[in-house]
Amino acid sequence: MLSVRRMSLVAALAIGVITLLVLASTGLAQEAAAPVTAAPGGAPAPSNAMGGFNAYKALDWFVVLPAIFSASVAGIAIIIDAIIHLRQKVVAPEETTEHIRSLIEARQFKELLEFTSEDQSFISYSLNAGLRRAHLGYAAMREAMESAIGERISSYFRRIEMLNIIGNIGPLIGLFGTVLGMIEAFHVLGATSGNAKPSDLASGISKALWHTFFGLGVALPCLVFYGMMRTKIDKMTSAAAMTVEELLESVRPEKGSSSSSATSSGGSTGAKVIKKRAEAVEEAEA
Repeated sequence: MLSVRRMSLVAALAIGVITLLVLASTGLAQEAAAPVTAAPGGAPAPSNAMGGFNAYKALDWFVVLPAIFSASVAGIAIIIDAIIHLRQKVVAPEETTEHIRSLIEARQFKELLEFTSEDQSFISYSLNAGLRRAHLGYAAMREAMESAIGERISSYFRRIEMLNIIGNIGPLIGLFGTVLGMIEAFHVLGATSGNAKPSDLASGISKALWHTFFGLGVALPCLVFYGMMRTKIDKMTSAAAMTVEELLESVRPEKGSSSSSATSSGGSTGAKVIKKRAEAVEEAEA
């Protein structure tokens, strides 16, 4: 699957490069073949018929502007998705934590394992990973829990990573348009042998400035929101990870305790019940 994606990406890049070369060569050929008419003062007129402008406009309309528009739409979509799914009530809802605590206090360990298997919040997902390794001992439970915590945190950061990419390439896309605008302005200046009017240069310079504005307008909101969401995710997951460790500790078997005392305390009994249930789940999956 990965090789197919890479091949598709390489093919898309190759098609894009070939298209740009064809557009540029077509524009240069038209420029060389186009007649240059004289302006009233004897200088060549800055006519739009000069073929070089066709290539510049094609690059602008079919490459730069669609790229800026696509980046802005993608950024807005990712921001909306993060606002919806990366909230405290979704990542680590208080109701879920209280329900898990009540199951542990009521010694309903079978229901605890089933609930954490079905619920996909951060706390349930991480705790369930540890509970499913109860038959391997507490060290294995804790290791599985820590791995699940790291995996879920990484998935949250990957969800907003594209904002960082858009924030970094946005100004570069705008710079590409800026360069095209300046090329257009200097093309007019060269076509008139340096006698172009300010109004003749205004179009290219205006295009250059607007593209810079668009690139920064796309990048700045994405980078600001990316930084804010990273801080929020780190804060939420740090608190949730401490809660998961506390919950896992509450079902930890007590060492050196007798059978009767362990049963009364509930710790060892809970671990045994979870161990049997985890073994049953492992056998069912196998």
